[in-house]
Amino acid sequence: MAEEFDFSALRSYLQGQMDLGDAEVFLDEPWAPKKRMASPAPASAPVPPRPTAHAAAVPPPRPASAPATTAAPTFARPDMPAPRAASREAAPFESAVTPQEFYGQISSEKLYAGKTLFCYEGPDHPTLLLLFQTPRSDIPSGGFLKSPVAEMLFRLFTSLNVAPESIGVTFFYKLPESRSFPPLVEATLRKMLAKELSLLAPETMVTFGEPVFHQVFGKGKNFMESAGTDMEFAGVKTCSLVDAFAMMGDKQLKLLTWKTHLPKCSFFKR
Repeated sequence: MAEEFDFSALRSYLQGQMDLGDAEVFLDEPWAPKKRMASPAPASAPVPPRPTAHAAAVPPPRPASAPATTAAPTFARPDMPAPRAASREAAPFESAVTPQEFYGQISSEKLYAGKTLFCYEGPDHPTLLLLFQTPRSDIPSGGFLKSPVAEMLFRLFTSLNVAPESIGVTFFYKLPESRSFPPLVEATLRKMLAKELSLLAPETMVTFGEPVFHQVFGKGKNFMESAGTDMEFAGVKTCSLVDAFAMMGDKQLKLLTWKTHLPKCSFFKR
């Protein structure tokens, strides 16, 4: 007759391992957890000693040089005219002293051809400036900060101790058109952004999405490696995150932002 075994203890142990409780149960927005449980800081791993560099080998003494010989006669070259530096005429927007004057100047540029621009929204000298590649056609000019995506970002940055009333928003290209630009046009837009930042004087800027990341920082950087890291553009502390509109409908992008990208950045406090 087969001997019967009592597996109740094993069953209880496995059940305990499977029951994680609600410490890791998050709402749709991971920056608003259902319950936070303080966890001890992980002990830092000891840093292995760096290997001592070997002493550089001493080169053998060089043999005595041969007696100097008479140098061949040299012939003077006729003076060549120095190359002339190419002069660049400053664009009118570069002399603007207020944001309003700046937007008036760029609206007359051929790039915008007198169209209605989506200009900066927010307080004077914002603590945090949100930068998007282009406006959305479904959000009217001047209405971004009242949109659902802005409300989501307000909740996110409130969790990072940034007050919503200190947040502003602007756009790399100020028309609701998705398009690619030749290098010279992109360079002009980058120069416009630098001038705009000098007038708005934000403490920190956050860019959203890979396209505007490359437009601001060039194509030599990897977006996913750089996302969340401390960067700088035109003297302003800058952090790049994934597209906020994509984040709204994708909880995994929210988790990636909250759990992976933002912890890399030293600009915000939790």
